[in-house]
Amino acid sequence: MKLPVIGKQIILLCSILLFSTLGFSQRQSTMMHNEMTTQAILQKNMGKDYENDIEGSPYYDETFNSAKILPIGKVFMVRYNVALDVMEVIQKTDTLVMNKAYRNYTIKQNKGNITYKILENAEAKQDKLGYYIQLTNGEKIKLYRKDKKKFVEVTRTAYGSTTTSTSAKYKEQKSEFYIEYGDSGSAVKLPKKKKSLIKLFASKQGDIKSFIKKNKIKLTKEQDLVRLINYANSL
Repeated sequence: MKLPVIGKQIILLCSILLFSTLGFSQRQSTMMHNEMTTQAILQKNMGKDYENDIEGSPYYDETFNSAKILPIGKVFMVRYNVALDVMEVIQKTDTLVMNKAYRNYTIKQNKGNITYKILENAEAKQDKLGYYIQLTNGEKIKLYRKDKKKFVEVTRTAYGSTTTSTSAKYKEQKSEFYIEYGDSGSAVKLPKKKKSLIKLFASKQGDIKSFIKKNKIKLTKEQDLVRLINYANSL
């Protein structure tokens, strides 16, 4: 399937944002500085094609929120662009974009008590490194949620007319759940089928199977998965 023009623009922008940098603090000079925020550039380009008729937002939260970035240990103002899977950070008068290639950074956002970690998904077709929201903090296994938004074009035809109009929107998609073994830095997608999921727990498969059955765990519910992973860490 051919990508729409705007889809190509997003891919090009993603490539630009991955420009090599070395981090924050003493290494701030190596970060890519951008006079416009990611959203401002995106909206400017999209507005030309869709006459500003764009629904929704690419962000998890439109506003910048305070967050401690480790291991730096300093507080920054950040916001997460779900559609492009990038983290924007305000530095003085600039908006910088974190480089996901430096995977040791952890973003602990105060609002909502949200922790973002950079993990690698080996099965991803592109952009293998991404931001994942950490849901548990066990030593053996950690649970994460991956939120997604997709930019889509919407074509409308007026009733009784052959005239069509095109607009665009950010469509929220179902979140996916992943686990990380120890501190491997690798994201393993949780299967939706019970048998496939149980196989991920090696020698503890029997215990996991019994726990799921006894507690009526639903593999699509976040709270149930949190209970399951917490139990797995207790074994």
